[in-house]
Amino acid sequence: MRIAGAAWCFVTPALLVIGVFFFLPVVAALALSLTDFDIYALADLRNLRVVGLRNYLQLLQTPLFWQAFANTLYFVIVGVPLSITASLGAALLLHSRLARFPAFFRTALFAPVVTTLVAVAVIWRYLFNPRYGLLNYALGGLGLSPIDWLGDHAGRCRPSSSSRSGRISATT
Repeated sequence: MRIAGAAWCFVTPALLVIGVFFFLPVVAALALSLTDFDIYALADLRNLRVVGLRNYLQLLQTPLFWQAFANTLYFVIVGVPLSITASLGAALLLHSRLARFPAFFRTALFAPVVTTLVAVAVIWRYLFNPRYGLLNYALGGLGLSPIDWLGDHAGRCRPSSSSRSGRISATT
C-alpha cells in the first residue's frame, strides 16, 4: 500500500500538467465549438449563444472542408506508407552487402540530423562568447565585466582561503 501511495506522489504532478495543458484546452475548445462565439462574448457572457451541432452541420456542407479532408486522406493513404517504405528500403540497402560506399551514404543520410545540432551549438557558442556574445553585451550594458562562460573557470565563486567565516567570495 505504501508503494502505491509513493507512486501516486510521483505521478500526480505529471497528471496535473497533462490535465491543465491538454485536457482542459480540449474540453474548452469542444465547449466553444458548440457556441456561436465572437469577440464580444469575452466582455459579457450574455453575448455567448449556444448553437449545438449547427457549426458541425455547416462545416459538413462546406466544399473547402471536404477538399481539406481529401488532402489529409491522400496524405495518410499515400504519403505515410510511401515514406515508411522509402526509409525502410534505404536502411536495408545501406545494410546489405551489395551497397557500394556505405559509409558515404550513411553519412549523407545522417548529415541533416548532425548539421542541426551543429547549428544550435554554434548559436549557443556565439551567445556565450566572452568578447562579442549577446549575453556579455547585456552584462556590459549593466556595467558588469564580461564572463568567459564556456572557457576558463578560474573566476568562479569559491570559498576564499583568507576568509575564516566560510563566506563565498569571487576570486580571480
